[in-house]
Amino acid sequence: MNAIFILVLSSFCGFMLGLALSKRDREREAYYRDAAKLCAKLIDNISYKADKMADVLDDIEISSDSLKKNLGEYKSFLNGDKLNVSANCLSKTEAAQIREFFTCLGRTDGDTQIVELKRNENEFNSKYGEIKTKNDKHGNMYIKLGLLFGLLVGILLI
Repeated sequence: MNAIFILVLSSFCGFMLGLALSKRDREREAYYRDAAKLCAKLIDNISYKADKMADVLDDIEISSDSLKKNLGEYKSFLNGDKLNVSANCLSKTEAAQIREFFTCLGRTDGDTQIVELKRNENEFNSKYGEIKTKNDKHGNMYIKLGLLFGLLVGILLI
């Protein structure tokens, strides 16, 4: 009975380890998908409506927790605070790109801003495609390898 318990417990721990490893890539995928959606929304708004930035940011639906946090930080920047863009799920170069994106928002005239937003939207869509392809290939692999690693540890402990 103890052997079965050890096997199940170690398998569960391995499964959770694999899930944790795949979570970062899934969050990056959602981040870039939502960032591209944000760019498209901002382009539409600048082209047709010209609403206040804070109102536009409140209207968009974002599923990525990291991007929601970044939008909150950007809203506080609009209210006069220092711009502090955290990027938990991104690499250092990706975080620098996101900081530059938020720093440049609203700094130029509408036409130049639309060109910059289209460039950023293309980059975000490209990055989203790369990450999605990687997740499709490797996302479940992390979970399966974690489960197998847990089983192996359980068998070695028995």
